[in-house]
Amino acid sequence: MLTVFFCAALLLSTQAQTQTQTQDVKNVDVKSLPQSEITKAKRAMKDAGLSEEQAIQLARQRGATEQQIMEMRQRLSEQDTTQQDMFELYEEPEILPEEQKDTYLSQRKVELKKDLEVFGAYLFNNENLTFEPQVNIQTPKNYEIGIGDQLLIQVWGNSQNNYQLRVNNNGQIVIPDLGPVYVAGMSFDEAEKKIVKNLTAIYADMGGDNPGTFAQLDMGQLRSIRVNLLGEVVAPGTYTLPVTATVFNGLYLSGGPNEIGSFRNIKVIRNNKIEQVIDIYNLLVNADPSDNITLKDGDIVLVPPAEKQVVVNGEFKRNGIFEIKEGEMLNDLVRFSGGFNAGAYLGNTQIVRQTQKGQQIIDVPYDLLNTTPLVKGDTIQNNLTTDRFENRVSIEGAVYHPGEYEWTEGLTLAKLIEKADKLLPEAFKGRGLITRYNSDRTTSAIAFDVADISSGKQNILLQADDEVLIKTHFDLKEQPYITVNGEVLEPGPFNWSENMTLGDAIFLAGGLTEGADSTFIEIARRLSYDDAAVLSDTIGHVIIANISRGLQLGKNDAEMKLQPWDQVSVRTAPNFRQNETVMISGEVTYAGAYAITNKQMRISDLLQMAGGTTPKAYLQGATLERFSDELGTERVAINLQNILNNPRSDKDLLLKNSDRLNIPEFMQTVKITGSVQNPFSITFEPKRNAKYYINRTGGFQAQANKRKTYVQYPNGETAVTKGLIFRHYPNVTPGSIVVVPEKPEKERQQGLWLAIASTMSSMAVAIAAIMNASK
Repeated sequence: MLTVFFCAALLLSTQAQTQTQTQDVKNVDVKSLPQSEITKAKRAMKDAGLSEEQAIQLARQRGATEQQIMEMRQRLSEQDTTQQDMFELYEEPEILPEEQKDTYLSQRKVELKKDLEVFGAYLFNNENLTFEPQVNIQTPKNYEIGIGDQLLIQVWGNSQNNYQLRVNNNGQIVIPDLGPVYVAGMSFDEAEKKIVKNLTAIYADMGGDNPGTFAQLDMGQLRSIRVNLLGEVVAPGTYTLPVTATVFNGLYLSGGPNEIGSFRNIKVIRNNKIEQVIDIYNLLVNADPSDNITLKDGDIVLVPPAEKQVVVNGEFKRNGIFEIKEGEMLNDLVRFSGGFNAGAYLGNTQIVRQTQKGQQIIDVPYDLLNTTPLVKGDTIQNNLTTDRFENRVSIEGAVYHPGEYEWTEGLTLAKLIEKADKLLPEAFKGRGLITRYNSDRTTSAIAFDVADISSGKQNILLQADDEVLIKTHFDLKEQPYITVNGEVLEPGPFNWSENMTLGDAIFLAGGLTEGADSTFIEIARRLSYDDAAVLSDTIGHVIIANISRGLQLGKNDAEMKLQPWDQVSVRTAPNFRQNETVMISGEVTYAGAYAITNKQMRISDLLQMAGGTTPKAYLQGATLERFSDELGTERVAINLQNILNNPRSDKDLLLKNSDRLNIPEFMQTVKITGSVQNPFSITFEPKRNAKYYINRTGGFQAQANKRKTYVQYPNGETAVTKGLIFRHYPNVTPGSIVVVPEKPEKERQQGLWLAIASTMSSMAVAIAAIMNASK
């Protein structure tokens, strides 16, 4: 192993001398090499991970002689015997992966709690505000170095070197080629000065006024400390923290004080003495973190029970449970709670206090808050102030700025109207009203003449809470309007204006439609006040007028002036019709849509216009569909064969808009459905009735209502079964549907009971016969 160290030393010394003196390896004087160079070579060899044979081979490739190798072995042997104990003191720090560095520290395991009532508890139960201990921080100059700390020493300049040293159990770091240096208990700043001073023994050019080599001290992996959190904390116990941890770090990991724990009397005990008393309210209320001292190994953080807790409830910015110290007054509690809300009644704050006999209420005026002490268990409450005004008057209605105004002694109605920026032009001058509150909160009405107040003939002295109302003349009468309906584009009611004519009303309604009859417009006018005062059968007047379709101004228009409440009705021209069409489809020569050009147009006329039917047309299956707003689309049963044989008869219906005539081709099947054994369609056979087709499907089911069997023909007509004892089933035509309905549930149950009764009766007869035979 000595050979390995020699080769490393020879390699390192050769590199160093080549950089400074550019001499050959063979010229290296091994005996004169400083001991520090040999120590560096040993460490470099270890870091390079070279085996013994690799190191020897590398040294020989560099040109080392056997004599040099022997001399190096002797130097190493001497160093190993004199400094063996020193190297045993030096412990190479273990370099942990970045993700594993903090795994040995205690982690918070307490779950976050919400809606905590105790003031300050949210500080340690907040997702956005945590006191996780920080380890990656800049080392403060006053940091106290202790056992287990790792120191990083970097040397640069004419000489370069890096040291990673850990403070051993003796409080020392062991610097290679120098020896132990005691640093435990020193501040970081003091330790740095001491270490640099000691390094000058190795690096001669590090001291003096013009140094060529420099050194800097940094902290590596910091030691951890163990502290005990006891008393009224959520999770008491022993916690491992970084050396930089503070009291708040420990409280955060333990969940902070519990429901009865003190926030204002937390003690840090160090070496069996109270080192610090912490009041968390200093941070919460005053933003003062000075109590939050750095912990030391073995510290005890004791959270005693809170001695005096009180409850705040009502119009305060913070409600909850607060802790009060001896000598603090009610005003201190108000400060802790953030002060009063804007609507709080400051004239009286109440204290609800428990006594031996029950509870008592103490009313505290605002000016006594700073002299009122509190006791344990007090509840402090404050209510909203009343919504009544002491000096308010209001004015509403026909003024430019209605609303509430300040009442002062001597305020008159005229001055209030002036404050409201005067009356509106449409103000009703005949009367106004003041509503005044009496001492028992009942009201009195005081009427006044608005015109006299405006002119100065009259004035009224107002009182607090008076409410003044001045209306417009529009408010005191029904707003006149007219109504236009019928053949106009935008029918509806419209405000009436003086000198409004019939043409103006039609203009407001969007003008006439194409179907309007402008020569026959009806104006319904109600009776005048004088006519309505006389009892008679007449309840209104009707005026017939005409107007130009283009609404041009003219004499006739100017003379036809409307009065309030007139109702204008524009009639439809007698022979006006919108374009109407009917549709014919199926087996006709020219299927499609056809216009109705005559009120007397019938089905036969439509068939003639369509070129008649084709040879495949099945006239008995022809159907007519008709649409109406009341019923929607419905099928009208027709007999097209009869219509063609007797055109323009009563059966030949008049056509209406949207009618649809369909003539199918000849049908060859009959469909059987309903309560039959096997419903399906069967080929039509002439001269057969419904019973024949039902039998073809396997007959009736047990629940079939045979008497209600009916046939629905293709044209929409229906034929039912007749007869009670001897049934006559209707005949069937091609395309018909034979329908067999089911019996109602009630009737089926009655039939079941009849069958049971019949069976029981038969059994009784049989039993009687057997008994007679046995006699």
